[in-house]
Amino acid sequence: MADGIRLTPTDRRILAELAGDGRLSNKELAARVGLPRSTCHGRVRALEEAGVIRGYHAELDPVAAGAGVEALIMVAVKDDARDQVPAITAHLRAIPGVQRVYLIGGVHDLVIHVACESVPGLRDFLRTHLGAVPALGQTQTQLIFEQHPGAAVIPA
Repeated sequence: MADGIRLTPTDRRILAELAGDGRLSNKELAARVGLPRSTCHGRVRALEEAGVIRGYHAELDPVAAGAGVEALIMVAVKDDARDQVPAITAHLRAIPGVQRVYLIGGVHDLVIHVACESVPGLRDFLRTHLGAVPALGQTQTQLIFEQHPGAAVIPA
């Protein structure tokens, strides 16, 4: 719960509907969850202000957009560069083709989801963008063969 907001069963229905279709009009959303439009609008606004709803976006198909190869790249940050993680993450997020960057626990510190035009493009990405950052150590690359996106998780 962001900012201490308590999610009601109605809030959870609103979130489930928006997770399935973020382009729903307030009128349609209100009808689906059984609320007056003004009440529904107020609940959505409160969920946005509390940070429960972080934003709305279009989900793109990387292959249709010209990316023939996607990969998850696990990256270790060198021990003496741990204080640079926020700057490294910001740098990585700004690189074309980077879909997401995750800070994780375990052997590796970061997971980078990248979409590239081809396998040679992925190799160039690794050499040019990751190999050029002295603070980064070992990498491990896993190709993504298929993606099966799911709805956003709404905790019980």
